Amino acid sequence: MFKKILVISPVPFAPQDAGNRARIYGLLVNLQKLGHEVHFLHIEQEIKDVDLMRQAWGDKFYSLPYTGGIERKRSLSQKIVRKLRCYFTGYPKYPNAIDDWYDNSVNKFLVELHDKVKFDVVITEYVFFSKFLQCFGKDVLKIIDTHDIFANRAEIYRKRGQKYYWFSTTVKEEIKGLRRADLILSIQKDEEKYFQNLIGNKVITVGHTVSLRQPRYISEVRQKILFVASNNDTNIHGINYFIHEVFPKVRIKLHDVQLLIAGNICDVIQDDEDLIKLGYVNNLNDIYDTSDIVINPILFGTGLKIKTIEALGQSKVLITTPEGAKGLERGDKKAFLIANDSEEFAEFLIETLTNLVLSRNLSNNAYSFAKNYNEELFHPLEKYLNNNISPSIEKNENNICHI
Repeated sequence: MFKKILVISPVPFAPQDAGNRARIYGLLVNLQKLGHEVHFLHIEQEIKDVDLMRQAWGDKFYSLPYTGGIERKRSLSQKIVRKLRCYFTGYPKYPNAIDDWYDNSVNKFLVELHDKVKFDVVITEYVFFSKFLQCFGKDVLKIIDTHDIFANRAEIYRKRGQKYYWFSTTVKEEIKGLRRADLILSIQKDEEKYFQNLIGNKVITVGHTVSLRQPRYISEVRQKILFVASNNDTNIHGINYFIHEVFPKVRIKLHDVQLLIAGNICDVIQDDEDLIKLGYVNNLNDIYDTSDIVINPILFGTGLKIKTIEALGQSKVLITTPEGAKGLERGDKKAFLIANDSEEFAEFLIETLTNLVLSRNLSNNAYSFAKNYNEELFHPLEKYLNNNISPSIEKNENNICHI
């Protein structure tokens, strides 16, 4: 059944140089493919290529400046108290309240746009923008596309010796935001179970569709290992682990092997004679064509690792960590290999770099896995929207949109 859908996001969908951007664009395109009229509102927390987004989405694209959330409007005394709490708890910053980044200057535009278009469904990207759902009545299906778990997120980073500077909240605050929605989209099954246990509401998993490229015949395995990533902290931590703990073990056996690094992460990785930085490249196909073996050495985080499923869609031999494979574990030892430590990581790389039969099988299976994954991905959401299901969910707040 045809729906008018509004997607509200602080993250742009262009350029697609990070996993969350690719995920948002994939969601928009797939909703269109299901026959729905999809509108996109970018609230400019991150300002990127507005012209490219307008070109792609036409008159159904809207962009508004981000004027700052509640967090920025605290009094001096409130800021001092929070800094003291931060100091005594050891946090890089004190946990956010769920609405700290909420920008109520957008409310008037939302109400006027809804009066004009009459949306059937509103999807907000990220739980910290959930308060925008309160600008719509009970006749509108309200959805949160979670992307990640944000409760105690700073603590996950701190345990790995990393500082965290984005959004992190408490379990209580995350529940408050989640309960504003009629439907929660998780990005992988483990997080579906987590959200279900938190709120007991309707939660479905909608992962990330990827472009598919048929496997090419591997006549010889090139001695090149590829890592493609944006410059976020988990990627930086992961590649540094690989460079220092894994790669030297590979070089002992395979002296000529090269490590290629592509994406914005090149801006923050130190130069080294043992690695080649390709920088930011517009065409991902060109990047993946440089190598047969792709790695994702990430060691912590939440959500689905977009670079993992992306490499499988490219029919690449992939070696990753348990964290890098979260949500995709059924493909282990068939479509890709999961290394549990640096020794196993190095062993898998040496084997795939020297075993043509293994590499060909993994490449073929990677393509089949990604193809099946794509085909299954949107069935739960498609069924939900087509059946016009509107679950009864106990709200902890009235729908109030202050203009």
